[in-house]
Amino acid sequence: MKPRAGSKALIREINEALVLDVVRTQSPVSRAAITVQTGLSAASVTGITGKLINSGLLVETEIAPSTGGRPARLLELGREGVFAAGVRLSATEAHAVVVDLRGDVVATHSEPLASTEPAEAAAAAARAVRAAAGGREPRLIGVGAAVSGVVDQASGLVRHSGAMSWADIAFQELLEEATEHPVVIDSYVNAYTRGLLFDDVFAGREMLIFSVGTSLGAAVVVEGRIQRGFNGSAGGFAHSRAITGPEPARPCHCGAEDCFETRGSLWGMQRELERRGQDRQLDPDGDSALIANAALHLGIGMANMAKVLGPGQVVAGFAPEAVLGTFAEQTKDAFVRQYDHANTPPPIFDTAIADPVALARGAACSVLAGLFTASPTG
Repeated sequence: MKPRAGSKALIREINEALVLDVVRTQSPVSRAAITVQTGLSAASVTGITGKLINSGLLVETEIAPSTGGRPARLLELGREGVFAAGVRLSATEAHAVVVDLRGDVVATHSEPLASTEPAEAAAAAARAVRAAAGGREPRLIGVGAAVSGVVDQASGLVRHSGAMSWADIAFQELLEEATEHPVVIDSYVNAYTRGLLFDDVFAGREMLIFSVGTSLGAAVVVEGRIQRGFNGSAGGFAHSRAITGPEPARPCHCGAEDCFETRGSLWGMQRELERRGQDRQLDPDGDSALIANAALHLGIGMANMAKVLGPGQVVAGFAPEAVLGTFAEQTKDAFVRQYDHANTPPPIFDTAIADPVALARGAACSVLAGLFTASPTG
């Protein structure tokens, strides 16, 4: 049987990704160790590493202790060979970062948005990327973009974003035209999760990651991979219906009522203040009852998802603007209380700050992932 056209190139690409991933996770590492870890022949590893060194993706570093033969040089990822950019897009700004091959942030820049019109948002994101990249732009291998809402990464569409007032926007295409670079788009929470997975903080685990800010999001991680579902809809937490009491229903920007978004997001709490005739910003002290109610609903909703999926760990990333007194602690307490009568103990529950840099970096790591895996955006 004749080999499929392009199959040799695909094999080379996969083998290079295998080598790079070993160096990424075990750096500094010898060629002999790479041979053992990948199962490739010593000759193949020598050829691949030579090519990667010439391209700047790998560099030789310290010398390994001699065992009697010729001393072996160890390999690390190069810091100057290639870069990736990431953008966290909000209704008011495009916050861009540039990362090196190790995922370390080397530059940042923010651009204000004149409007949330998709073409204007793409133009602002492109300006932010160019300003952050500076002289590194010719070495950019791509741009990742994080957008609040439901994002279908495979088709490049933002299915729904209440924060941006978008529905079925082909934002990947718009941003590729504006930046003149390949683009990967994702939701806030998936981008944040990608950054955590890139660092191998939770390698191989079943996890749930939540983002709490102007909007809500959830990412489902199975065996270390983000599960995306049909049309990017996996983790549809924000627009699941909350359990409510006798109080009036709260309309959601999606058209439904009483979604978790209306109860636990900053947008939902702000709308509730407006309905009460209080046109002002949330106050952690004055609005403590409203915030406590939001934390209760969030904890219940997060626990409901966790009981269905059975993760070993849950991480709730709170945007800086969502750090409202004890909001995070109350959410954790409400989550844990849902396991008081369960047959299994609650999963590990951690809270963290998911700031714009973390989200933009995660989006950039989605681009870098293509160099280390055969499935770049999984």
